[in-house]
Amino acid sequence: MALDFKVLQKVKGNPSTEVAGNRRLKINPGQDYKYDMPKELIYKVMEEFPLESLFDSEGETSEEYLINRGKAFMNLLINEADSDTFRDRTAEMIERVAKQTGISFPHVFERYVELGILTLRPRDAWTVTEATTKALKFRNFNCSIGKMFAEKRLNNCHVFCLAANQVAAEKTSLSLDMFCSKDLNDSGLCELVFRVQQGG
Repeated sequence: MALDFKVLQKVKGNPSTEVAGNRRLKINPGQDYKYDMPKELIYKVMEEFPLESLFDSEGETSEEYLINRGKAFMNLLINEADSDTFRDRTAEMIERVAKQTGISFPHVFERYVELGILTLRPRDAWTVTEATTKALKFRNFNCSIGKMFAEKRLNNCHVFCLAANQVAAEKTSLSLDMFCSKDLNDSGLCELVFRVQQGG
């Protein structure tokens, strides 16, 4: 026998199957909202920040250089993603929900991390493996940055990612512990872990 949810609602003492009017987010009839990241954002970021810029003119890099490049990248991305040109409905709704609930982690921060992956390496295979109010984990299965570094026999590409994501944490007023673990066989598998600091 199928459950009749309208009857169930009435039995439980709720005369309506709808969310209370003052808690419901309304969409304007006839308004077409775009939730997908504009592909033009990818072109804009890649034009201003090609992957090759992780190395200097002699093809060299250092931890200090990667930290500076990571900060420059995320500042560029945040400025573009939050501009009138590229700010989308997803950003608006994420921030509205954070304001209503008082909970901004992980989703406000996660938006910048995801945009960072999508704009700088749009062909990478990745997934979110954990997203709670205490921890956020991303696993990249085919990191193009990691492979590019492996070709040069370097293993410090995580410095760039951690520096970039630190800027995103500061932008979202979060105190996070950040870790990166990598598969050392050059497969391009890595995991980024973000945990809210105790008392943060």
